Formats: sequence, C-alpha cells, structure tokens
Amino acid sequence: MTKQTGTIITIVVAVLTFLCCTIPLCIVGVVILTGLGDGFGPSTQTGTIPQAYSIAPCCLSILVLTVPLLLWLFLVRGKENAVEENIAI
Repeated sequence: MTKQTGTIITIVVAVLTFLCCTIPLCIVGVVILTGLGDGFGPSTQTGTIPQAYSIAPCCLSILVLTVPLLLWLFLVRGKENAVEENIAI
C-alpha cells in the first residue's frame, strides 16, 4: 500500500466514522444533557434520564475518533518506513 492510498483510505474512513458514529453520539449526549431525552425508550417507561448519563455518549464519540487514528499512527506508519528501507537495499 502506498502512502497516497493509505491517506485516501484513512480520510474516507474518518469521514464515515464522523458521520455515522460521532455525530449521533454527540447529539444523544446533548439531548440528555439538556433534559430533552424524556422520549427515549419504549412508551411504557416513564421518567427522566439523569443528566450525568450524557457524559458517556460524549466520551464514547471522542474515543470513536481517536482510537482508529492512534492505531493508524502506530501500526501503518511504522510499516511504511520499513518497506522504504527494504526497497533502498
């Protein structure tokens, strides 16, 4: 895999992750924090969701973004340098 191909794949995966995972998790966290989350769940359950529960979706949305980037940084970038060294020999 070349550096350009890896960069393109990384950008596409980051955009998909942002649109499919991070934005909905942040929206759920904000809705719970503002107290508008009373409508979540089946209609047989009543009551409010405590505002402290909004921390979990927000932290999870940050992890969804940072963990793949850190994995790419430590796994892919180190292998690219090793491939370039073998080609030079």
